[in-house]
Amino acid sequence: MERSPSLEKELDRLYEAFSHGDGDVVDELVTSRPGLVFVGTDPDEWFESIAEVRGMLQAQSGAGITVEHGRPHAYEEGTVGWVADRGRFVLPDGRAVPFRVTAVFHRENGAWKLVQQHASIATANEDALGTEL
Repeated sequence: MERSPSLEKELDRLYEAFSHGDGDVVDELVTSRPGLVFVGTDPDEWFESIAEVRGMLQAQSGAGITVEHGRPHAYEEGTVGWVADRGRFVLPDGRAVPFRVTAVFHRENGAWKLVQQHASIATANEDALGTEL
């Protein structure tokens, strides 16, 4: 496996699409093939089609939240690539909420397509489970 600057750029494009409600970029970056799984930070954000991802983007586009990357780690091997990042959501009032994301891409017809993503807002075990692990 090798570092993948091209996948770091694709992650940036995805963040820009979510920051500006750009459904066209989502159509370019997300697979339309069966097998897509897109998990967001909210318990109800579990999507298995590009139409569902696009619908979520449209529903959230007026919130004024921008997405900023941290220091993504992107790698590829053949037709598969993956990215992990610690980014942040920046709210309209300037507050920043850190999140974590992993994403898997597959090369389809020469272009990287997102096939799986999982984002989360980290919570300490003590807060989530009532105990330190």
